[in-house]
Amino acid sequence: MNRAATRRSAKATPFGRLRYSSAVTLVIATAAMLAMTAKAVAQENEIREAMRATLAAWNDGDFEAVAAHYAPETRGFFLDGGILLRGFNLPGLQMAYAAGFRAGFEVRDIDVQLHGDLAVSVALLDGSLTLPGGEAQEGTWRYSEVRVKTGDAWRIVQYHFSPMTVPPAR
Repeated sequence: MNRAATRRSAKATPFGRLRYSSAVTLVIATAAMLAMTAKAVAQENEIREAMRATLAAWNDGDFEAVAAHYAPETRGFFLDGGILLRGFNLPGLQMAYAAGFRAGFEVRDIDVQLHGDLAVSVALLDGSLTLPGGEAQEGTWRYSEVRVKTGDAWRIVQYHFSPMTVPPAR
């Protein structure tokens, strides 16, 4: 019996059809899983780059660019340790910058978790912060954000900055 005939006869039995069907299903499922994994990795990289771009704009004092990364309904706790802030106050940030506010951070240890069109990310920020009036702080801050996919961009809907009180491991 030649090879083609052996394959035909194996498919002809119920066990052969089941084995063939299972193999095809496994190949399709594996391909789908790899495609989903590649998409998730690409999205995680998009979010990492968006976080870096947001923080670079903070460092540059480019608050119009910063605002583009935030959803209008954003809320969070800022570096000053104050109350919950709601919305994005572009004129307020520009006034704070004119009064001496400066941020100089490098981001590291970005960790992203995807939940569909929602991303929860955390990172450490090393650097300095100068508040209006000149009070300067240096150190490491913990940073977390939640971004939601809107159109072609990931927008921040919630954020939290807080100083790290335990020296970070490097």
